[in-house]
Amino acid sequence: MRITVLGAGGATGLRIVNLLVAKGLSPFAAVRTPSQGARLRACGAESAVIDVTASASELERSFAGTDVVLNAAAARNVLHAKEVDRDGVIAAIGAAQRAGVTRWVQVSMAGVDDVTRLPGVLREVGLAKQEADDFLACSELAWTVVRPPWLTETAGTGRIAVRGIGDGRLSRDDLAAVVVDSIGQPTTHRRMFEVGGGAVPIGTALAGLAG
Repeated sequence: MRITVLGAGGATGLRIVNLLVAKGLSPFAAVRTPSQGARLRACGAESAVIDVTASASELERSFAGTDVVLNAAAARNVLHAKEVDRDGVIAAIGAAQRAGVTRWVQVSMAGVDDVTRLPGVLREVGLAKQEADDFLACSELAWTVVRPPWLTETAGTGRIAVRGIGDGRLSRDDLAAVVVDSIGQPTTHRRMFEVGGGAVPIGTALAGLAG
C-alpha cells in the first residue's frame, strides 16, 4: 500500500510520517522544500517536493501509484488560505481521483461547519477548509475529514473525544495517531468528525463512530 502524505514537512505532517515509519510502512512524503525532504528521508520516508498549488497534470503525476492520501497541508499564512487550503486541496483531490487513489484522510479544523464559532482572524481559513471538505465529500473517494481544535506540542495520551471537541485542545501526536488509525477503520469512511483531547482510547473512539 502506497501512502502519500501532503504537508509532510509541517508539524502535524512530520508526526504522521514518523508514525507510519514506526509502523513499518514506507510513506511518500510530499514537502515544500528540498531541506524538508532530506530530513524526512533520514527518518525512513521517500520524499519529493510537491506543491498543492502546482498544475493539475503535475499533481496527477505525483499521485501515480498512490493508494491512500493523508492531507495535512495548510497555508502558513491566513492570506494564502484560499490558494492552499481551498483551491490547492480541491485541485489535489481531483488529481488524486484521476490517478486512481481510493482513500483520502483530510485534516481540517474544528468549527468550520459554522465559522461564526471561530475567532475573526480564522474565519477565512475556516471557510477555505469548509469548501475543500465539502468538495471531498462529493468525491468518489473513500474519504474522512478529521476536525481538530487548538493543537498542542505536548506528548500524546492515546485518548480522545469525538463528536465534539472534548477539552478544546489536542496533542499533535494524538492527531497524527487519529489520521493514521483512520486509514483502515471503516467507521471513519465518508465521515466528518471533530476530535479533541478526551478519555477514550483512539481505536475505541473511532470504532464508536459507527453508532
